[in-house]
Amino acid sequence: MPKDVVVVVRLDDKPKEAQGLDILLVSTEGEKAVKEYQSLEEISTDYSGKIVEKMAQAIFDQGKTTLADSLIRKIKIVGMEAPESASAMVESLKALQQQDDDWYLIMTDKKEDEYIKALAEWAEATEPTEAELGAGVEDHRKLYFAQTANKTLEVTNRRSIIVYHPDEEEAAAAWVGNVGPFYPESVTWKFKRPQDITLPALTEAEREDLEEANVNFLTAEYKREYMKNGVCADGEWIDSQMGADYIALTIRNNLYDLLLSSPKIPYTDQGFVQVSSAVFSALNEAVELGIIATDPESNRGQYEVVVPTRADATDDQARAREMPEITWQAQLEGAVHRVKVSGVLKATMTE
Repeated sequence: MPKDVVVVVRLDDKPKEAQGLDILLVSTEGEKAVKEYQSLEEISTDYSGKIVEKMAQAIFDQGKTTLADSLIRKIKIVGMEAPESASAMVESLKALQQQDDDWYLIMTDKKEDEYIKALAEWAEATEPTEAELGAGVEDHRKLYFAQTANKTLEVTNRRSIIVYHPDEEEAAAAWVGNVGPFYPESVTWKFKRPQDITLPALTEAEREDLEEANVNFLTAEYKREYMKNGVCADGEWIDSQMGADYIALTIRNNLYDLLLSSPKIPYTDQGFVQVSSAVFSALNEAVELGIIATDPESNRGQYEVVVPTRADATDDQARAREMPEITWQAQLEGAVHRVKVSGVLKATMTE
């Protein structure tokens, strides 16, 4: 016979570690070699009392408010001597890239306007042009998150995300820790509430100015607090930029895996189809991650890939063993950011 009162108590599951988002924090309060950390205790040993310690804590301590089912538990940190100028810091970052370029999202402890502008310009330049790629430049594109207390800061560079917050709280780092665990799944960065960040006092006019300048900030509407608007400094959505970067990375990785694991890919129609499978695989993964939209009728990803044939190749291409270009296009899935509802209350539904 079952009991009338049943009580079950269990410990909550330990949060899973987020996978995939490679983060670098840069400290300018003393030189230390770049190192990977997996706990706040390790970080406190090397950076006790420094700004990056607060940044790391903001990233790690998002368990109460994040909608993700995992938490970031791995970051890299590098220590630099205080730079003489913003341009000197950029040069130090370029030197670091020669030593360790295996990171994607970067934040620094510098919040002055000149540093944010210089680093935003550098971040934009990390994505090679088609001509640079053709000349042999490797693609190690970066995404730069910055925090400012300047309500009138103007930055329009691609690949940069600016967060306004007037206090010493690490709002940008907290936002990364709150939304970053979803990566590579595509989610909007808007409507998220980073933990332990206070609501800044802003007038309606100031909020409008920040939106116009593509600066993100914590706001409140009808007593609901969340981040607006989830955009890069050039106005692109953060999730769209990260999605594009992930597709580029996945296609490249898939192609190298295929080429390195195949004794030979013939210079034939069949060989070209084999190569194109790396592209299809990456795009299908992007569909599953919510980066590329799904057709509601067929339930297939909304993308098109044009695979060349052997007949499309020029003599020079065949001689150089260079396959003609594979081209594709896809529709972004996007997200709902605004809603309008209109209705009428009537005494009766009859006409």
